[in-house]
Amino acid sequence: MARTLNQLSQRLRKSMESRMRLVAAAGHDLRTPLTRMRLRAEFIADPEEQAKWLSDLEEMDVIADSAIRLVREEVGPHARETIDLRGPLGDVMAELEEGAVLTAIPSRPVIVQAELIGLKRALRNLISNAVLHGGGASVYLQIDCQSARIVIRDNGPGIPDELLERVFEPFFRVDMARRKSVPGAGLGLAIAKEIIERFDGTISIRNLKPAGLEQTIILPRTAGRLRKAARR
Repeated sequence: MARTLNQLSQRLRKSMESRMRLVAAAGHDLRTPLTRMRLRAEFIADPEEQAKWLSDLEEMDVIADSAIRLVREEVGPHARETIDLRGPLGDVMAELEEGAVLTAIPSRPVIVQAELIGLKRALRNLISNAVLHGGGASVYLQIDCQSARIVIRDNGPGIPDELLERVFEPFFRVDMARRKSVPGAGLGLAIAKEIIERFDGTISIRNLKPAGLEQTIILPRTAGRLRKAARR
């Protein structure tokens, strides 16, 4: 029975990797016709019509690029390293510059096992989401005996309760009418969830009262010495 289960698991993994590579290949192959269409759009005489074509092509390009990055996260190599969580969190906050405030952070190292680039991408996606849709973000880093908790709160309108379970679905948008005015392909939260779960963590999201949204990341803390490489 154990051997049969192992074989089934391997077949499922190979099937998933094959499908994800197919998505990546499709996204990559779209780049060539998109480039040709963009060049043709440059010769459209009507400025208003040209702007519509270029806007649609830009959106398609973002979707293709996001799909490729999602596949890379799911099937690519993911070597873990010992990281002080305060480092990548501080780096992401510095990149955003405005709109996000680091409200609380422990004075001692918060050690986790993760892949630095992927972890920063997940944090960037989640905090940027709060800044973009919630009008700003307050970020807290908390610890207990076994885990580290990153809490991201905003002051936005939140998400309808019936849609909360769908926010981590690829390409999901709460308000499809805002697709043109809000950049992105709807993959940021899906990518962040995949990355965090890969490192044995969890992401949850809930509405605040009377308004706002709270995103919570929980990662297991680990004992051990901090490697110099993780301090980049």
